[in-house]
Amino acid sequence: MNNRVAFLVCLDTSMLLLVCILEPIKLTGLEWHQWLGFALCPLVLLHVVMQWPWFVTQFQGMGKRGGYRVRLSALLNLILFVLMAAVLFSGVFASRQSTALIAESVGRVRLWHEVHGWLNFVLVVFVGLHLALNWDWILAALRRSRPRRPGGDAVMAGRRSPPLVKYLGRALVSLLIASVAAGATYFAIKATLPARKRADLQYQRPITASADHSQKNRLAPAGRSAEVMDGLFGFSFTLSVTLLVAIVGRYVFRLRL
Repeated sequence: MNNRVAFLVCLDTSMLLLVCILEPIKLTGLEWHQWLGFALCPLVLLHVVMQWPWFVTQFQGMGKRGGYRVRLSALLNLILFVLMAAVLFSGVFASRQSTALIAESVGRVRLWHEVHGWLNFVLVVFVGLHLALNWDWILAALRRSRPRRPGGDAVMAGRRSPPLVKYLGRALVSLLIASVAAGATYFAIKATLPARKRADLQYQRPITASADHSQKNRLAPAGRSAEVMDGLFGFSFTLSVTLLVAIVGRYVFRLRL
């Protein structure tokens, strides 16, 4: 296993564990939940930047004849990216730390909180499907053989590491796409809210940047302390669901594709 592959395996494992830890808020309590969510953001960005050539190759191969696996993999990765962006951005904008700084200047905090709550478990399911499609690559990496990804076997062949400017460019493009994806999800959920709930949010007096710290903090969810035993059960359940989806998805994809 070369250094790059080893780093990617560690990075992906850290992201998977963080997603499973963040799902049951009772495991960490609200304060740590928010800080760990902040920690996940740069990891996701780094993952996208490092896998950029593979993503480009996948989307270029979507139009090829018979490339059903590549199309499915590209589609699932796109949905996962949108979900991850929506969950992370909504978590940031609904957190106490951000609420005290920006209030409702990027949308209603309570609506961001709704987005964050609704999409969390859906994200876990798509993480499992992502694992299913990359099962062979994971096993190959762990066995120290040459790993191969669906639709991107020769992506890195003959390529040198890109300069820092390219990495920064990819990061900025990823952030821009993630911002658009999170915003689109926000407005889509806002449009599908029940009329009464939408009216409550629409006519509720916004807290502006001129409000004091205590007023802004009222927008954020109330603090919750950790309940370790319930949290460990939630963590085990989330991890089990992720692995179950990955195993079932792997069987189905292998059978159908």
